[in-house]
Amino acid sequence: MKIVLPLLAIGAALTLAAFGSPAQAGNGPNRCPDDPLVNLPGPEICDFSFHVHNELPAGARCDFPVTIDYDVTGTIYFFENPPRAVAHMSSVGTATGNGHTLIRTAKFTETASPEIVFTDHGLLARYKLPNGKTITMWAGYQRESIVPPEPTVFHGNPVLDGNPEETAAFCAALT
Repeated sequence: MKIVLPLLAIGAALTLAAFGSPAQAGNGPNRCPDDPLVNLPGPEICDFSFHVHNELPAGARCDFPVTIDYDVTGTIYFFENPPRAVAHMSSVGTATGNGHTLIRTAKFTETASPEIVFTDHGLLARYKLPNGKTITMWAGYQRESIVPPEPTVFHGNPVLDGNPEETAAFCAALT
């Protein structure tokens, strides 16, 4: 199972860290330095945000097209000992299809550690149905080790498309 969004979030955050963000008055030293050569004690701390837009054609998840839009905000911490990057992210948005809209929320953490190991835990996506119930797209713990190559570890519920009951409820709520 590949979770692309968290990997993209880390990539976006790493890009942000390379360029930095301005310090705010009264908040002490800028922990996300504009100059990557500046070495402050402790972790570098950078805030980031980005928008995600997905268009699922008819047949990809439901029998009709679905559009998913959400805004991700987060904070990433870069540590030297042991080396790792930890990103805490949350998002809010919508899934729309057939003129109906579901609210989408998420809150999760991703850790990138040497050499190339990604560990995700939390709630990647939850949709609120009109009747007040929720559909959970992905929640749990996953570790993917690319280098060194090790088997993927996953505990929790699978991606929405891997759960026929949740997928049916998602599509029914949008019809």
